[in-house]
Amino acid sequence: MKSFRSKYTKPDFQFIRFRLGPTEFGIEIGEVKEILRLKDPHKPEGVPGFIEGLIKVRSVMLPVIDLRKRFSLPAEPIETARIIVTSVDSLIVGLIVDEVSDIALGAKEVTLKPEPSGSAWDDCLEASVETGTGKVLIINPSMVLSDEEKSFLACPVRAD
Repeated sequence: MKSFRSKYTKPDFQFIRFRLGPTEFGIEIGEVKEILRLKDPHKPEGVPGFIEGLIKVRSVMLPVIDLRKRFSLPAEPIETARIIVTSVDSLIVGLIVDEVSDIALGAKEVTLKPEPSGSAWDDCLEASVETGTGKVLIINPSMVLSDEEKSFLACPVRAD
């Protein structure tokens, strides 16, 4: 039997592990620019519903997307919520998550492009990895938004 190798099983593969409700997700560490405490985003008029609002990060207005809403999970105010700043194609956005737990290394078992489970995150799922502490779903941030939404974000957004 052949041994299956991928970037996910290499010891130097790292990902940020975060939680949305009871489900653990991950984003490859190279995709993450920084992690911020949750700030109340400002929502100017005319901003579409997929954008939770805008936050100012070092004099740059950053659109923020709530992954709970994106993945059709019930809204809950969570004290440990964080914003993961990442790239969506060439755009920089913030993704609101319930909690960022740690940076994980490698994986024991990997399922690339897992079969769709009927979950709202199926389209942006890259892999399901088994770590020593459980299953983590690795998402591709560039797949979180539709092409139409990315086009909207490519235009300059102004805060009122």
